[in-house]
Amino acid sequence: MTIRFGIRMRLFLAAALPAILAISVLLQGFLTRHERILTETLNEHAQGMARQAAYAAEFALFTGSQSALQRLADGARASNQHAAVVSFWTPAGELIAASGQLTHGQSLPVLEPGQPQLVKGRLLTRVPIWSAEWTEPDLFSAATLPTKLSAAAGRQLLGHVLVELELDILQRQRGELLAWALVATGSGLLFAGLLSALIAASVTQPLGRISVVVSLLSRGVLGARVDTRRAGVLRPLSEGINTMAAGLASNEAMLRERVEQATEELRQQKEQAEHKARTDPLTGVPNRRAFTELARVEIERALRFGQPLVLIAIDLDHFKSINDGHGHAVGDAVLVDFTTLVQAQLRVIDQLARIGGEEFVLLLPGTDAKGAYQVAERIRRLLEQRALPIPGGTLRYTSSFGVAELESQHPGLDRWLARADAALYAAKGNGRNRVELAPGDPTGSQAQAPSA
Repeated sequence: MTIRFGIRMRLFLAAALPAILAISVLLQGFLTRHERILTETLNEHAQGMARQAAYAAEFALFTGSQSALQRLADGARASNQHAAVVSFWTPAGELIAASGQLTHGQSLPVLEPGQPQLVKGRLLTRVPIWSAEWTEPDLFSAATLPTKLSAAAGRQLLGHVLVELELDILQRQRGELLAWALVATGSGLLFAGLLSALIAASVTQPLGRISVVVSLLSRGVLGARVDTRRAGVLRPLSEGINTMAAGLASNEAMLRERVEQATEELRQQKEQAEHKARTDPLTGVPNRRAFTELARVEIERALRFGQPLVLIAIDLDHFKSINDGHGHAVGDAVLVDFTTLVQAQLRVIDQLARIGGEEFVLLLPGTDAKGAYQVAERIRRLLEQRALPIPGGTLRYTSSFGVAELESQHPGLDRWLARADAALYAAKGNGRNRVELAPGDPTGSQAQAPSA
């Protein structure tokens, strides 16, 4: 049986088939590119969220605080509407804390670190958590040597963070894009059918030009446009393709802007997390980690320019008795009051840091032992005269000070801290509320007991 087509059908096919091909290629290129950009955005979001959680969990893993890790997991999951599970694991793959329903039981899935993977309909990202890089032992803690180190960086592997993201947003957008594609395709077919009776034999040449533009668009050249002046009877189709191309370019720009905005937000969150990791949350001064970095920088500067540098170790006297007798709220108020009073006596270049419960250190660049002794004595007298208002009355407290000047022949941080600590213990042993110099530090006066 032979099927014969009339001129109208032939013209319809001549118009409709190339139009279908052009629309299909254009939509396929758009769908592929949109899905790739969306997937990359989700991958970057998952990696950024996992790295932020890993950075925030470093201290909690180091101290072994399961409750802190649980709060971190709950907070990270609550802050992201697509996060299904946030969990923390030991280096051996044992679960420590988790927020959400795990899809893989109590075992850590085998994933490439930092590379998101689809597992059971979820996007999983595992990031290892390493300890901060230390080149010298910490004098003020009793921490033992790490048991598992990174051969490349010399850091301790504290555990892993696993983030699972639901892909409902991706599925929803796929459905929306498919519906939009069907509507656009149907519109294109209807448009081609209405024009079929008016298209002449010259339709091939305009379609050729359109096909070239569509091909360019499918390869990502979103600036390509059809010359509507040479489109003839296909001018409306050319304008429609130009409009779709402009829409694609606009969508790509919008997606790029969203990616850049998400990246900037992640950068800001990382900077805030780094600041929190280096700052004592109660007093707002640098913590032990930040002090170690600051001290090494100041040591290098002092040695380079031949300037004196002094370290003062400070300890609040009978602080345990304050906590036991008045409660931890009063103890915290004493620490904040002490920090405020001391910082008011310092120069801009001086730096106060909290390295323990009631233990502080003070760096005085460009100051010798004699000048540092006078600074410490002035602070000691101000503290001695201070009456801190507390519920039910006032509270007086004192501090002991150990002063040590950096030795140019022995500029190591450990030795310097040990000398300041020895002077501090001498002040405590001699009755507290005193300033003592480390052995060998010159001064114009000897440490005096506080006046009555």
